[in-house]
Amino acid sequence: MKINQTTLANGLQIVTASMADARSVTVNIVAGTGSRYEQYHVNGGVSHFLEHLLFKGTKKYPTAARIAEAVDAVGGYNNAYTGEDITSFYIKVPARHGELALDILADMVKAPLLEAVEIDRERGVIVEEMNVFQDDPPRYIGTLVPSLVFPDNPLGQDIIGSEEVIERLSRDEIAAYMKRHYRPNNLVVAIAGAVDHATVVRQMEAALGEMTPQERAVPAAVNGGLSSQLALPYAKDTAQAHIMVASRSYAYLDKDEPASRVVAAILGRGMSSRLFLNVRERQGLAYNVFAETNSYVDTGIFEAYAGVGIDKIDQALESVLAELDGICQQQVGAAELAKAKQQLVAGLEMSLESNASIADRLGAQLALLGRVQPVDELIAAVEAVTPADVLRVSQAMLAPEHLRMAIIAPQPQSSADHFGTLVSNKK
Repeated sequence: MKINQTTLANGLQIVTASMADARSVTVNIVAGTGSRYEQYHVNGGVSHFLEHLLFKGTKKYPTAARIAEAVDAVGGYNNAYTGEDITSFYIKVPARHGELALDILADMVKAPLLEAVEIDRERGVIVEEMNVFQDDPPRYIGTLVPSLVFPDNPLGQDIIGSEEVIERLSRDEIAAYMKRHYRPNNLVVAIAGAVDHATVVRQMEAALGEMTPQERAVPAAVNGGLSSQLALPYAKDTAQAHIMVASRSYAYLDKDEPASRVVAAILGRGMSSRLFLNVRERQGLAYNVFAETNSYVDTGIFEAYAGVGIDKIDQALESVLAELDGICQQQVGAAELAKAKQQLVAGLEMSLESNASIADRLGAQLALLGRVQPVDELIAAVEAVTPADVLRVSQAMLAPEHLRMAIIAPQPQSSADHFGTLVSNKK
């Protein structure tokens, strides 16, 4: 795989990964904006709203149907996602249609129509998307717990926004947000597969070269501490209780970020992880249980999740906290550490077989970090993690006073109170 990079005079970054045996290509355009750049009660959800609207018609492809038909006609597929830091649009097609995919995406970020009738129609679609999330507790709980970890910061708010704001956002407000953030020096074109770098650069120079740059926005800094509220109970008539214990983790480039991922892998990655073996296999308390970390440019979040029986909430909660405490008390053994490292390295290595994964990673890295991190560098950082690193990072990240919990259950308050008692007694 050969990676090439070019930056146009207006700041547009282009990165390609040429894969010799590929017969397809994935084209991404990534905007360096997301929910972190919003004010929740003013325009919360506008980044995600725009993600939808850019597919509703552009100057060259004036309707949603035209965009969809153009992609479908060549056997491709398209989609997008909005995160806290970035918004990513992508199309995967047979290699001979890569120019078409790039043409569509370029027109979406340069000349969307943002028609009032489409905006009003899409409001209802997004409200229904909110309803889908709320009816899916394992997903919805992930939107609740960040409010305890990042209070008074956009990172603690739901990416999709609120129904109230989505219903009243005007076209002018949406267009102004796009004009502010969709600038060439805040965009990355990332393509992986059967691709020729020089051809892409020429096409992007013609399509986006005349866009004018502007000073990039800076998201609100994470300055404060955790919420004084230890647990967030959310009452819902569910057949299963859903609990998520969280804490702050580490930024992308923090020296301890690789160790934090190893900690999460030991605790909750795979069917031989500590949480899985204890909570599911030994006690039969949950079907789904895991732990993971997510990083941002300046901070991160650790999350441990379990979906458990209504009558077993406190037992499951105590078991989860026992595992978090256990990794803070004793150094991990060599075999368990090696397994966790291999899981992380293997996941990265196997992702290199997917041009979609490669394009997504390259685009996100350039948008967020301003450079591509070589795969060997990422692997070396994981391999360098020692037992002492795991213990030190666990003790810092998972100290009882740093833990917060969200719970969705028919009557969640008593378990929320129980969590508060458990972590307070361990401080």
